Amino acid sequence: MAEEVVRLRRRVEEVESLEAQRAQAEAALRDSEERLRGFAAAASDWFWEMDSELRVSFVSKRLEEVTGVDPNAILGKTRQELGAGDTDTEKFDAHLADLQAHRPFRDFRYVYLAADGSRQYWSISGIPLFDRDGGFLGYRGTGRNLTEEYHARRMAFEAQDLLLQAVESFSAAVALFDADDRLLLFNDSYLEFHNTCSENIGPGMSFAELIRSQTRNGLIPAAFGREEEWIAERMERHLHPRDEFEVERSDGIWLRVREERTANGGTFLTATDITETKVIERAEQEIRDRLHAVIDHLPAGLTLKDQDGSYLLVNQQFRDLYGLQEQTLVGDTAFDHFRQSEAEVFRAQDGMVLKTGVPMEVESEVTCANGEKVFAMITRFPVRDFAGSPIGVGGIHVDITDMKEKEQELRVARDEAERANRAKSTFLANMSHELRTPLNAIIGFSEIMEQELFGPLGNDHYSEYAVDIRRSASHLLSIISDILDLSKIEAGRMELHEESIDIGSAVRSCLNIVKEAAANAGLELVAVLPDDLPLLQADKRAIRQILLNLLSNAIKFTPKGGSVHTEARIEANQEFTLLVRDSGIGMSEQDIDLVLQPFGQIENPHTRSHDGTGLGLPITKSLAEMHGGHMTVRSKVGEGTEISVRFPTRRVVSSAAGDGLPSLRSA
Repeated sequence: MAEEVVRLRRRVEEVESLEAQRAQAEAALRDSEERLRGFAAAASDWFWEMDSELRVSFVSKRLEEVTGVDPNAILGKTRQELGAGDTDTEKFDAHLADLQAHRPFRDFRYVYLAADGSRQYWSISGIPLFDRDGGFLGYRGTGRNLTEEYHARRMAFEAQDLLLQAVESFSAAVALFDADDRLLLFNDSYLEFHNTCSENIGPGMSFAELIRSQTRNGLIPAAFGREEEWIAERMERHLHPRDEFEVERSDGIWLRVREERTANGGTFLTATDITETKVIERAEQEIRDRLHAVIDHLPAGLTLKDQDGSYLLVNQQFRDLYGLQEQTLVGDTAFDHFRQSEAEVFRAQDGMVLKTGVPMEVESEVTCANGEKVFAMITRFPVRDFAGSPIGVGGIHVDITDMKEKEQELRVARDEAERANRAKSTFLANMSHELRTPLNAIIGFSEIMEQELFGPLGNDHYSEYAVDIRRSASHLLSIISDILDLSKIEAGRMELHEESIDIGSAVRSCLNIVKEAAANAGLELVAVLPDDLPLLQADKRAIRQILLNLLSNAIKFTPKGGSVHTEARIEANQEFTLLVRDSGIGMSEQDIDLVLQPFGQIENPHTRSHDGTGLGLPITKSLAEMHGGHMTVRSKVGEGTEISVRFPTRRVVSSAAGDGLPSLRSA
């Protein structure tokens, strides 16, 4: 009995032990199932099973939660009956073949067409089940809903496609490098950027490889002879992007490159073709260089200032003129380089030009940087904008120091010459009595002797000598009179006694005086005197002297058989003209300039055969100018000379108005 109790106790203990082990095993199984269920849930959205006839025999309720599809709509259907939407036929056939061959499959993706017509993207994986004898029992597997993933991927693809289209549409070269500095995407313009080495460019190529390819192909002139140094500099700029920079290619293309770091550590690069801009800039620079070359070689200093008086442009001549070669002037004002008083004058003159818009020319004495003074002729002019408003002042500075010194020398010489001339004229004017008195006595005594008033001289030679003495004395008196008249005119002591003159009568009177000389010379005298000639308000003696001087010259320089033509007329502009024309030897242009100078005489055989001082025409010219008129000489060698004296309209009066006019005196 005791043994049975012991056996029973042992049996109970064994049962209790087995129960405890079972409980532990169940707990472990539950834990394992929970873990398996957790892994399965994490790896899939739902579970499914197929029987040996490949019909769906089980679908977890999770299917409806994830896809909205009722599991009952799938149960009992084969894979062919469920279909795969518009999934690739070849791919679906391969999946059916796996099922028929009872092979495991993983991640078969297909399109599920729901009852409402919507499209969902599913992925299923499965393993075949066999009994202990190897009999096929069916499939057990998992499923995942990839619809949202597909939609997200499609949006990503669309976004990437749009990005690629946008990048490709850029005229600029565009490239994107990832965080490892490898080429991720680029457009055709980026390939053109690399020119001859573009065939070797592709995704995954590092930036370092790209720039080495450029240097190997001689694409970058700046790298010639210093390839490694240039590569190091370029890598430094690439890894630490700063401001955009310019690159010149060996084919003459210029690019402006800009690099920026992306949020994920990559680099976004753009390169814009600026060749046309560089060509324009280069042309503009050449124009500026040429303009500066011209400006710096102008024979005058040139400046441009803004409205505040700051220098915008200064050429080299300006610096040389004022001794400012080593100083920076652009941006400065006159107060920075000239004396305060001079700078204030400059500012005031600039302000006047800006205010009025009218150029200004002034002579200024300016102190140079070394303390020396120069005289400058400064022309200031307004610089205007497109609207025509003054926005600045330009200045042209010409050194006139030498000219001012010569002017001073000439002024001194002129003053001395004027003093000497006045002294000469005064001397001659004062000597008129002393010279004329003895000459008149000589002429008078020689006439008495010539006429033998006190009896015969006793010898014919004495009579001839008396005639020669009278002629010589008369000629000398004429010369002295001319000299004295010219001296009076130059000294301002000649006075006009004006009255209304009948010019016709004056001309006839003068012709009577010279007719004997004309007859002796074998010349014809012709006069044209209209009956309706008005009177002329003038000095009668001066008019007679003008006519006699012109007639005497004409007779003196006209060969035998010629003629002397005298005319008085009123011009279309109502000026009164006295004209004497001859058919004599004539003069050249140089001779005309000579005879109009005091004591000027033409040297030729014909002129040397006649006496004269060369004062007749200068006196005639001066007398005409004293009346407000002018004398004109026209002549041609071998054809003759025409001399006209014109009096202003204000001196012309009618005969009626002229009667009874009082005599006038004028200096």
